[in-house]
Formats: sequence, structure tokens, C-alpha cells
Amino acid sequence: MSVIPTILSTRKVKSKDLQGWNDAACTLLQADFITTEAIPFDLTKVNEYLLFTSQNAVRSVLQIDELAVLQSKPTLCVGIKTKELLEQNGWKVKAWAHYAKDLAPILIKDFKQYTITFFSGSMRRDVLPDAFRANNIHFNEFKVYQTVLSPHKISDKVDGLCFYSPSAIQSYLQLNTITDEVCFCIGDTTAEALKEVTQNIVLAEQPTVESTLQACVKYYQ
Repeated sequence: MSVIPTILSTRKVKSKDLQGWNDAACTLLQADFITTEAIPFDLTKVNEYLLFTSQNAVRSVLQIDELAVLQSKPTLCVGIKTKELLEQNGWKVKAWAHYAKDLAPILIKDFKQYTITFFSGSMRRDVLPDAFRANNIHFNEFKVYQTVLSPHKISDKVDGLCFYSPSAIQSYLQLNTITDEVCFCIGDTTAEALKEVTQNIVLAEQPTVESTLQACVKYYQ
């Protein structure tokens, strides 16, 4: 009798992201290894374009009193889910890419003449700000949420791990180790954070939670 593999998702996932999971013949464990909290901020100068690199930033901005002013501005974003959330809340997305490194050249080519307001998190990378400074793109930035590590000790033997961010990896490794587990990563940035820990990495076809879980399904079918 074959042993059913056990997979740990380092965030709790929505039922809609579990399409096809029954076909995987796997046991799924779930725990949130990071949480996010909105940071109060004073909205001062707002530039011509708004930039969001995560859904968390969008959700934080949706809570502010000046929302109507912001919704009249065109947006730029990283991630298909970020784009969908913006459009669901009335914004027009003028440019987007799956990764910040892919959005940067688009902004340099097509939006250099505009000013940008960047809504970011406490653990954001420097890819876009560095690109802006190197190409004299005027921007201002508001940190609108913080990422909080929430490590858990996992006592069960797991065969696979699903990671959705470098911060989740950092949180997981505080109380656990990675040995022979297969690590399913949402995207390049997350996979890069694992490369000094393990080479047993499977990259999702698209940088979404659903695609990461589908990578598990395909792997264990």
C-alpha cells in the first residue's frame, strides 16, 4: 500500500484555490506562518499614478477616509490577484506584471514622464524604488501594512511544503528545518529565498496560491 503524502501549506487557503486537490491523493495541513496588519498613515501628496505590489496594500488603502480621491487615479500593480482586487474596487489598471522585476522595465519605458505614489509593506524589496531612482522617476511612498512572523512548530512528518513568500520561509525556519521535503514555491522571489536551504524546489506555473497548490497536485498524481 502506498503512503499518502502530507503537504503543509504555510498559509490557510480558500476553498476556491483547492480546485483539483482531491485528485492529488494528499493530506493537506494548513497554518498561517505570517500575518499582516494595516499601518495607519497620513495621506499627504498623491501623485498621478498609484502603485500596489500586493493585495495586502490594496486592502489597507481600502480602509482610509480618502478612498474616493484615490479611486479616481489610474493604477500600476504587481500580481494578477492584485490587479483583480483593484478592478473589483473601481480602479483602472494601466500596467501590471507577475513580478516587480518585470514591471520595472514597463514603467521605465511607458511611465517615466509620470509621477507615482507607491503603497508598500514593511518587508518590501527595493526592486522598484531602485529602478525609479536610477531612471529619475519621481515617486513617493507610504508604508500601509506590516508583515508579522507567526512561527509554528510542526510535529507531523510532512512530505511537501507550500511557500508563498520569503517571509513565510523565514517564519517556518525559526522552529522547523527543511531536509528532504519538496518545496512548492509561488514564484521566483520565494524560490530564491530557499536556494541556500534546499534544491528540492518546484515552481508554480503562475505566481498565485491556486497555481502553487496545483503544482502539488501535478507532482503527486
